[in-house]
Amino acid sequence: MKPAELAKKLEGRIALAASLPVVAGFDAFVDEVIQVVGIRTSPEVYVPLSTLKEFGAWASASAGRSGLREFLTLERSAGGCSVNSGDGIAALGFPVDAFSGVGTPPDRVFKDFGLKCRSVNPLGMEPGRALVYEFQDGKLMFCSFSHFSRFTPDYLANALADGCYRKACESAVAIALTAWSVYPHMTDCWKYLQAEVFSHLVHRPQFFLDLADPASRSPNDLIGMIAALSGFERIGPTTLSLNGNEANRIARALGLAEATNEPPDVERLASEIRECAQISELGIHLIRSATGATAKGAVTVPGPYCANPRKSVGAGDRFNAGWLAGGLLGLAAEERLLLGVAVSGFFVRAARSGSISEIIDFLRCWAGGSLDAKTC
Repeated sequence: MKPAELAKKLEGRIALAASLPVVAGFDAFVDEVIQVVGIRTSPEVYVPLSTLKEFGAWASASAGRSGLREFLTLERSAGGCSVNSGDGIAALGFPVDAFSGVGTPPDRVFKDFGLKCRSVNPLGMEPGRALVYEFQDGKLMFCSFSHFSRFTPDYLANALADGCYRKACESAVAIALTAWSVYPHMTDCWKYLQAEVFSHLVHRPQFFLDLADPASRSPNDLIGMIAALSGFERIGPTTLSLNGNEANRIARALGLAEATNEPPDVERLASEIRECAQISELGIHLIRSATGATAKGAVTVPGPYCANPRKSVGAGDRFNAGWLAGGLLGLAAEERLLLGVAVSGFFVRAARSGSISEIIDFLRCWAGGSLDAKTC
């Protein structure tokens, strides 16, 4: 499947999105995007540290001594996996009911998110905070979310007692549950939702799951999470989305061989984790490509790599939005991945989610070789 062919197919399916509602939850963060000063030549002019390698070299050289660097907050924005992916899905034209802890009243950074979604319910939870250090070759995120430990099955039962979540799920074609890693009790919450909400649905919605970086979670936590995924699959086809680091952490926990960035190796690991989890689909997205594995096999597509992204935080969530949207629009496995990398590719260049018409135009520019000349 070529980008131009996908663009043509999407044109015939644009109108479908408005009749395909999605439920998203539960995390929300206020992101402060930060740049570290390398050299300041005047009060108004500076050169930032451009790479993580430079930052790491400076930090390592400070060991046993001390170090000081100036940083600047470039923006304060809405963040969190459910907010970012929900924003991406809503921008593509799908009705989104978000159950995300944006605060009561919502922090002002979530105003645009609230306008894009059909509804937003904060569940009585305040957002976390993320300090995001962006570099050309990656990012460092320092997050504060200790209050998420209150998110237990008992808390969830009380927050959902009004029936709004269940009602939204009853009409949803897809239910996205994101950022497992930042909630210590989320595996138990998943089991509660499976038993008390999802098992009562009379249709089979698509479940779409994302972890966020599980670096702080134990191997036993990861094994328990993987074991809980089959509970979703019994209710509806289930997809788990991972990035390369997340996939390798799960591999170590499960006793599987880690993967390099080479497509055959990534496809092998995606297939193995999917089989262990007993779910319909598993994806691994990298900076330059994305891989999806189903019972029919695994496939990899290259992405529209951008060497100088305007924004990288939330790119994976926009990939998830495009990948999920492709499934809801009835696209084949390779086409779904291609839509995911296109939605992400637009985001890193424009620093915002793209509409379906903008993504179609983006695909055509990509096919014609004029992509970066137009959007970077």
